[in-house]
Amino acid sequence: LLDRSCEKGFILDGFPRTVPQAEELGSILRDKGLQLDRVVNFRVSREDVIKRLSGRRSCPKCQSVFHKQFAPPKIDGQCDRCGSSLVQRNDDKPETIEARLQVYDAQTAPLINYYEQKGRLSHLDGAGAMDQVYGRLSTLLSGLVNR
Repeated sequence: LLDRSCEKGFILDGFPRTVPQAEELGSILRDKGLQLDRVVNFRVSREDVIKRLSGRRSCPKCQSVFHKQFAPPKIDGQCDRCGSSLVQRNDDKPETIEARLQVYDAQTAPLINYYEQKGRLSHLDGAGAMDQVYGRLSTLLSGLVNR
């Protein structure tokens, strides 16, 4: 946050994950004379979360990422960039996804109420194609840019 590239703003993705982390982040930002302008909660059904995560495939060699349904490789199971075999990360297996969702429910979901009470939370429909969600996010954040 002290880097010059953050002077006009920054985006935190996947952090904080717990209320204590959010409280500590708020304290650090206050000490620096900063605050979070907006926290975005992407509303996505559990079914869609599982479908999106379980369909991801990645290339262990070049790190390219594909999705069986939404961004499939030209040849099933093969990386378009380097030709290596694609793999499913352990984090993207259904049993691991369910465990991750349970952790989310217990630790991260309370952040919604925390930031809502602070007037910083915006809910965003996370359903649909990636370009649709990106368009909604861009519209939401456009009011924060160039302030």
